[in-house]
Amino acid sequence: MEREPKGLLIYLPYKEGGMRKTVLAAILVLTSLAGGLAQEPIKIGGLFPLTGGLAPYGPAIAQGAQLAVDQINALGGVLGRPLELVVRDTATSPDVGRDAAAKLIQIDGVVAIIGALSSGVTMAVASVTAPAHIPQISPSSTSPAITELADEDYVFRTCVSDALQGIVLAQLARNLGYKKVAIIYVNNAYGKGLADVFARHFAGDGHEVVASVPYEEGKPSYRGEVEQLLRAQPDAINLIGYPVDGNKMIIEALEMGYEGEFLFPDGMKGEGVTPGPACPAEADCTEQFLNGAFGTAPGALEVAARADFEADYEAAFGPSGIPFRAEAYDAVVLIALAIQAAGEASGPAIQAKLREVANPPGQEFTYGQLAEALAAVAAGQDINWQGVSGPVTWDEHGDVITGAIEIWTVSHCHVRPVWIVEVGE
Repeated sequence: MEREPKGLLIYLPYKEGGMRKTVLAAILVLTSLAGGLAQEPIKIGGLFPLTGGLAPYGPAIAQGAQLAVDQINALGGVLGRPLELVVRDTATSPDVGRDAAAKLIQIDGVVAIIGALSSGVTMAVASVTAPAHIPQISPSSTSPAITELADEDYVFRTCVSDALQGIVLAQLARNLGYKKVAIIYVNNAYGKGLADVFARHFAGDGHEVVASVPYEEGKPSYRGEVEQLLRAQPDAINLIGYPVDGNKMIIEALEMGYEGEFLFPDGMKGEGVTPGPACPAEADCTEQFLNGAFGTAPGALEVAARADFEADYEAAFGPSGIPFRAEAYDAVVLIALAIQAAGEASGPAIQAKLREVANPPGQEFTYGQLAEALAAVAAGQDINWQGVSGPVTWDEHGDVITGAIEIWTVSHCHVRPVWIVEVGE
């Protein structure tokens, strides 16, 4: 008799005959549950882009969350119940994301949600999750606008704000000797917010933003926008966007004869770009046009914990340079610890305990110490989870107050870490 598979459920939206339907597209990452986990699973929602501009990021970040689910279930779950990650596609769209969130809550019965990835989608989703009192933890929405979101204290994030990343990106550009930088940015909360912070901190003392051009997602070509950038004769182009459209711009700039440098933030880090159309890993070095490019992304202060996480992630899913996988892992762990602390799996109970298990004071636990952390919480002890992505200490807005920004470079069409910059209060 075949066993019923349990694990990561993925739902993809599609259109047929003008009507949007939902199809169960796959049941992936089968989880071998411990013998004592016969109870109804605790469902955690995942809002990840499996289509749209951020599609190259969605699966890897979902796998970061799934790794936490698998490890917790191997320890016996939470309150004697297994966790189950139910993923719905946001299509990198606020409207689709909002609809997907409603289905996770109303149909799937999730008690918390990991996501979304795009800041604009996260802000749209909050209009559904906050009134329903379902905690929402984004692993990657970095827009400063989220800080002031009216969310009834139900929106958190495990990544640092672009109010911090933008400063590091601007200083990196200065340190690289760029005097004239042109910015092209995706026209949403993430792109505009990061572009504004970068421009504020780069300009002055002989440094100038010579062009700042917004772009709309999903266009077949960006030649018009790229021409505006090149007319300004920049030393470097700061491409604040996502892989699908970003690749089009890079290729078009090169086709127009651009010989300057590229600068990238987190949205352009990892596979899908490097390697990608402008940087094929197996090509001759003269065709690896992005070699030597630099970028920034939220990073990790705890080097040993991150190395262990990466080893386990690679063993389960293969290697990845996509950012925010560790942030998704931490989001699941903190939800599980909050459920354990509350003694029940409900949205309001989780929200009430999230800061208690994440913030000091309390005994510190980090990656590889999940069993000890869950046992300590079950025994009524105060704990302070030290995440793979950073300390994850939340302020009154649900923002992490300290963290790290990684400086990375492209070498032989793969991302290589260069330095970690501590940021925050």
